[in-house]
Amino acid sequence: MFQLILKDILLLKKIFLFAAAYIIVMMMFLKEDSAVVFFVSVIAVTYMLILSACAHDDKNKADILLNSFPLTRRTVVMARYCSIFVFSVTAIMYYLVIAHILQMTGLSAQAHSVSLENVAAALCAVIFINSVYFPVFFKFGYIHSRLVGFILFFGTFALAPAFFEQADHPLVQDVIHYFSHLSEGKEMAIVAVVMMLLLAVSFFFSLQFYRKREF
Repeated sequence: MFQLILKDILLLKKIFLFAAAYIIVMMMFLKEDSAVVFFVSVIAVTYMLILSACAHDDKNKADILLNSFPLTRRTVVMARYCSIFVFSVTAIMYYLVIAHILQMTGLSAQAHSVSLENVAAALCAVIFINSVYFPVFFKFGYIHSRLVGFILFFGTFALAPAFFEQADHPLVQDVIHYFSHLSEGKEMAIVAVVMMLLLAVSFFFSLQFYRKREF
């Protein structure tokens, strides 16, 4: 499984360089709060890397080759899900290193600090997007799932402002009130459990779809 992830990393060297350039541009020219820049950067870079990896495999008929090896389809699917975290960590590290360099050189006057809440919010968004995307990808393949990935990516940014506009809704207020009485550790634990359940359900469907596909 780790060899499959390493394969993606080695094949996406140019995309990794482009991702670094993307973050630099975002930091220097996006005049938003640093939390927003971080959120957008992590989601965009992870999206870019995952879809590029899926596109590369589709272009080179990697599924046919992988299924000729002594690999279970469960391993192939699991590798894709593990790549969510590998690419997310890569995006976060890119951001932190680039932010430090830009501030040291004076190219960015804005302080790009990152809190644990910022990281959790970005990871939740990345997990949600890919938990919806991967079952479609494993069911129909990259070509027919591109539109879904596009909608999920841009829909996340389009709907986020609308979500915050509903902050005064009674249901939202009840949720905020409930979490306000919990410790930070309990909040993180609840969020982690929900995200893991979402991933587990997504993985189950992806595996079932992939097992039924013919190559």
